[in-house]
Amino acid sequence: MISIQEDDLPTRISSARASDTLPVVGEFGLSHMQKLGSNGVLSTQAADDVIESIGKDKFYQGVLDLTQGPDGAHFAIPMHGWLQGFWYSQSVFEEHGLDRPTTWDSLLTAAETLHKPDQNQFGIVVGTKPTSFARQCFTPFARSNDARVFDENGEIVFDSEKMVEALEFYARLAEFTPPGKDSWETANNTYLNDQCHLVEYSTYLMGDVGDKGKEMVKDSKFAPHIENKRKSSFGQVVALNLFKSSSGEELKQGKTLSEFFMTGDAYIDWLHMAPGGMNPVLKPVAESDEYQSNETLEAWGSTVEDISGAFENIERFGYVNGEVFPEFGEITNQFHVAEAVSRVTDGEDAQTVASEQAEKMRQTLSE
Repeated sequence: MISIQEDDLPTRISSARASDTLPVVGEFGLSHMQKLGSNGVLSTQAADDVIESIGKDKFYQGVLDLTQGPDGAHFAIPMHGWLQGFWYSQSVFEEHGLDRPTTWDSLLTAAETLHKPDQNQFGIVVGTKPTSFARQCFTPFARSNDARVFDENGEIVFDSEKMVEALEFYARLAEFTPPGKDSWETANNTYLNDQCHLVEYSTYLMGDVGDKGKEMVKDSKFAPHIENKRKSSFGQVVALNLFKSSSGEELKQGKTLSEFFMTGDAYIDWLHMAPGGMNPVLKPVAESDEYQSNETLEAWGSTVEDISGAFENIERFGYVNGEVFPEFGEITNQFHVAEAVSRVTDGEDAQTVASEQAEKMRQTLSE
C-alpha cells in the first residue's frame, strides 16, 4: 500500500499513467474519480461487479448516484464518507423552544433567537470566507431550493431565480454569524467554546466534541439535511477505484480485495480508524451492533444512524440527474461559488452577484 497526500494525487497519477505503473486499486474522493472516470481510465465493469457482489440494495442511494457515470455504470465503488450538517445544543434549543434545524424557516428562527452579540453569543456559523468551506456550506441550501450550477445540457445556470433565492436566504442567515469572514475554524472554535450553539460543520467535529467530555457529547445533536423545496445533504464519498489499465488477472484480484475491504470485520475495522469521520455507506453496517460497538460511536448513540442516513440525500454541484460534469472542478478551483457566497454575505445584491459569477464560470470553461 502506498500512501499519498491528497494534493499530490493528480501529479502522482499522471506520472504513473505516463510510466505505465498505475496501481490496480486506488482509494480517493469524488473529484479525482470524476476526472479519471470521464477520461476512461477507470474500469466501470469491475466497479459494477463489486457493487453487485456486495449487494446494490445495501448501499445508500445517494452514494451510488455520486459514483455513477452518464451511461449508468459506476466509475468506482463507494466505500465510506463524511457528512456536513448542523450541529446544535439540544439543551439550548429546548430552553428556547426551538425546532430541530432542518428547514430554512427553523434555521432562520434559531439564528435570530440565539444571536446575542453583546453577550458574545452568536446565532449561527456558516461559511462566509471565500474558501471551499463556504461552497460546501452553501451547496445544500442551493440544492434544497432545486438550484444548480449546470442544467441537463451542461449550460451554466448559476444565475437562475432559484439560485438567487438561495443566495438571498444564505445572506440573511449570515447576518447572525460572528463578525468578520467565517471559516471552518470559526465554526469549530465557537461551538466548542459555547459561543455559538448552531454551526454547520462536518462529522469530523465528533472527535473534538468528544475531547470536551461526555456531557457535551450527550447535548450535541446533528441535523443531517436541509429542506426547503426538497431535502439535500452535502458530504464527501471516498471510493475504491479500479484502474482499467490492469490486466484481467490483476482486476480480478482488485475486485477480490475491494470486496474484502467492504465486508465483515475488515470493513468495520477500517471505519473504526476514524469513527465519525469515516462513515459506512452500507445501510446494514450503519445499523449493526458490530459497527456501533466503538467507544466514540457508543457515546454518540442514535446520532450515528442519523449521520449515515444522510447519505440518501447527499448531493454535489457537479452532477445532474446522473450526468457527471467534471468541468465543475475548474469552477471549484477558481472559487467562483465561494466568491458568490462571500459577496452576498457582504451585502451585495444577490441577482447581480449571481449574474456576474455565472459569467465568470462561463469564461472559465471557455478558456
